[in-house]
Amino acid sequence: MKKSVHKQVINAINKEEWDFENVLEILVRKFTDEKRETLRSILNQEYLKNIKRHHKYQTSEDKKREIVSVYHSAVRSKDYRQASAGVIIDIAKRNRFSPAITAKIIVEDYLKTDQGEVSKEKLSQLTKNSALIEDQTLATEVWLANLKDSHYGVSSESIKTAVGYDYEKKAKRALEEIGLSYRDEHELRAKGYDKTPDIKLDIPFAYNGHVINWIESKALFGDEENHKDYLNQQLWSYWNRYGSGMVIYWFGFIEELDNNRDKGIIVCDNIPTDIEIFNPQYESSTDDED
Repeated sequence: MKKSVHKQVINAINKEEWDFENVLEILVRKFTDEKRETLRSILNQEYLKNIKRHHKYQTSEDKKREIVSVYHSAVRSKDYRQASAGVIIDIAKRNRFSPAITAKIIVEDYLKTDQGEVSKEKLSQLTKNSALIEDQTLATEVWLANLKDSHYGVSSESIKTAVGYDYEKKAKRALEEIGLSYRDEHELRAKGYDKTPDIKLDIPFAYNGHVINWIESKALFGDEENHKDYLNQQLWSYWNRYGSGMVIYWFGFIEELDNNRDKGIIVCDNIPTDIEIFNPQYESSTDDED
């Protein structure tokens, strides 16, 4: 994806109401040349960035009081229906914030004692398992909020870990089909390595004239901010220890970011098939004939 197109996608996201699935459908209709999973990944990244950017304000004491007041007014109104999309979700949507964190704010108020104290353990327990909340209206609202917020909710980390693991397995299967052996990060750590890519090839392969010694798998879209962080925190360290290598952004990347090939780091969106594999047996027999 060109940088200019990525910017257009971000602008389109910022113009829409903060409803993840609805915005995704709008993006799919508008950017027909892009894959759905690419647009979903970009939207997810912007969602997370927006929450981090506004977290301090949205969780300030004044804002929390406002959120709690709006919630109670809504559920007490004669128009409230328990089968609705959810008051907490509506509040989060208007604030362009996380339904799960908004729910946590309301549960925190629900648990306050006369002294204004809240048990962090109890708050975490009820936020994760809304069935333990005695107030059935609040229990349903918190459940709906967590269900809607699969990107910043109680199950989001598990989902991201599972997706990342699946795509790492996809990379390994592709290498095995080609006939390449490797060691993964668990094997490398067992040998005492401190900085470990997802895959370290036993025998490097060449791709477009560049030698690939290792592969890092990222189940997301490669934008400028993430790629810069990965370069500084991971990729250059791998290059320093193992030589040149490859990072795979499975959901696509900004094309202009693939600008370090000559320095030893290649960016792709899949395991390339047009590679050259070093064959020691073939090379040895050739040398003998000479």
